[in-house]
Amino acid sequence: MGRQTVRRWSSAGADPDAAAKAAHVAVYREGDPRAYGGGLLLPDGRVLTCAHVVNQALGRGGHEQGRPAEREGAVDGLLLALPGLAPGRRFRAVLEHWLPAGHGSGGPARAGDREWVADLAVLVLVEPPPAGPAVAPLGHHRTGPSAFAWFGSGNASTVAAVTVQGTTEHWLVLDTPDSAQPLVEGYSGSPLWDREQGRVVGLVVSRRDSRAFAIPTRAIVEHLPWLSVPDPFVPSAEQAWLWARLVDAVGRALPDPVLRGGPARRLAGELGTVLPAGAPPVPEWFVRTALAADHGVVTLMALLADLAPTPEQRRDLQTEALFAVPEELLTAVEHRELLELLAHHPAGPGGVVARALPLISVPEDADWPTLVRFLEGHRPRQGKVPGLLRTVEFAAHETVDAHAAAALRAWSDGVAERLGVAAGLAEHRAQARESGAVDGDGPPLVQVQLWRSGGADRFGWSFEGRFADGTVFHRSTQDVPAGREELLARLAELLSRAASQSPSGVLPRVEFFVPRDELNLDIDQWVYRQDELFPAVLGQDFLVVLRCPELRRPEYLPELRYRWQARRSAEVLVQERREPAVQERGRPRPVGGVALCCPPAETAMLRAIAAAVGVPGIVWPRPTASHRDVAQLRDLAAGLTSAQLPRAVYRARVRSGEDGIGRHLALVYDGPDDIPATLTLADPS
Repeated sequence: MGRQTVRRWSSAGADPDAAAKAAHVAVYREGDPRAYGGGLLLPDGRVLTCAHVVNQALGRGGHEQGRPAEREGAVDGLLLALPGLAPGRRFRAVLEHWLPAGHGSGGPARAGDREWVADLAVLVLVEPPPAGPAVAPLGHHRTGPSAFAWFGSGNASTVAAVTVQGTTEHWLVLDTPDSAQPLVEGYSGSPLWDREQGRVVGLVVSRRDSRAFAIPTRAIVEHLPWLSVPDPFVPSAEQAWLWARLVDAVGRALPDPVLRGGPARRLAGELGTVLPAGAPPVPEWFVRTALAADHGVVTLMALLADLAPTPEQRRDLQTEALFAVPEELLTAVEHRELLELLAHHPAGPGGVVARALPLISVPEDADWPTLVRFLEGHRPRQGKVPGLLRTVEFAAHETVDAHAAAALRAWSDGVAERLGVAAGLAEHRAQARESGAVDGDGPPLVQVQLWRSGGADRFGWSFEGRFADGTVFHRSTQDVPAGREELLARLAELLSRAASQSPSGVLPRVEFFVPRDELNLDIDQWVYRQDELFPAVLGQDFLVVLRCPELRRPEYLPELRYRWQARRSAEVLVQERREPAVQERGRPRPVGGVALCCPPAETAMLRAIAAAVGVPGIVWPRPTASHRDVAQLRDLAAGLTSAQLPRAVYRARVRSGEDGIGRHLALVYDGPDDIPATLTLADPS
């Protein structure tokens, strides 16, 4: 990797190591042409090197603890060179800080120690150094083939490509598997230079067999805290796996440092951070910047998805974007744009969310920023489309301003495309339209609360009639038990009045509220007006449905609202046995109806389950049906939505002969509204 990177930078016409070469210091013994090691030029003419390099240059033992002697205001016998700034010149220096090699227990290092602490010296040039490039900054090491070092003399030909393999208790472990030049004696004290970061990440300190070691900057700063080193980003335990994945992803998407400049500027611009000067950033900079900013990880992943070379890699990044940071879904730009679009939305935010996501509880008085932040962390239990996008679709539908609504939908389209869920968004957009759809003024409605009282075929009842515009034209209650003939005679008057006021082409609806043990009552086949040629059958003249709130479970009422909202697109499931899909809450295309094509012994149980979990439409053959009728029901229900189910059953009743399926079908079609305040469903006695 090191040699390959050199070629890339050379083609760009820039020397990526200029700062390192200008800051390289060579350590000599006076009168000796051989360099004993290297050092690093710091601001104000200071030089950082290893204490053992100074000792060796002065002919002392490497672990000598005493300060070197000085003569005429400088270390006696020590000369320093700046090969990158002043070739051929030698500089005298005074010792400022002396931290000789120490043992881990606190005493001095001993001969034979395989590792030691400190081993640092800071000198100050007696003469100020020549002007040159900005001093090479300090940074923190990275593992992998990322570093370079030069022999103490600083000769350009001595550059070694270094792989940082890991760390010991005090040092970095260095190898040179891809380098023609190994790290040998004489490299000690030389800066370890990370070319891509443009920073010095340590000092070479020791060599053992074919392996070398370096003092990392974190250890240097512990001993010399006045040095300026940016705080390293240390991923938390929760971030560690994401850090590794993202660093790898950035490296694969942007292997060429020259090509990182544009993406780095884009990421910095979107997150409002400062792009570092100098060479294009390393992959770790992208990830560190992303993890430190709100919506940063999602922004980075969107950037990488745009750069992905294959559709498969793009899909992988899109999928990971949904789950990488559970509490964030949007990029920084998407988040800002959404809050701007919702800032003047006329409807109360809490109400919009409640209508869009009836299965979750949100405070009515929460503002949009709070709710957007909450919904970003709310992932769908089924399907892929996040709840936040569904909420935006409902907000767009409830926006009066056409331009504002179009802007919200365009925003939603863009986010869905980035996440790879554009196909699923159409279903939620349709449900948003359905939620506010009004079928003219609605059909005329007659509601009948019916309970058996005082014996067979004797009932108590309560009537309510409403015209198409919602005006109530009749209310009455029959508390004294009466026969079915009287019930039908009274009902016929209401139905005649409702039918006379029906808009052209609108079929009046009759809703019977019945207890669970009366669900097989053949109400739709009752003749409410006798005639020799054309007897008036309830289910053939009106759209007759049953309602049974008794079967509902209160905790599933939000699910009933959700399914009812989506009834124009919710599917009808032909159910021959217990199906888990019926009980799945929050499906992107909910089950809005079931056709029970199962053995009669199982019908009651499956009907009760479907009603309990909030399925609006339930159709089944009554016990009088035959096996052939069950097969016809399967054909009737195929491909329907739940909103089409009542009309399909009505047509089957109209077209039915003596043995047709329509004579045997019972239908519950139960929405969340228009439930009478009091409902007597048992014999008062």
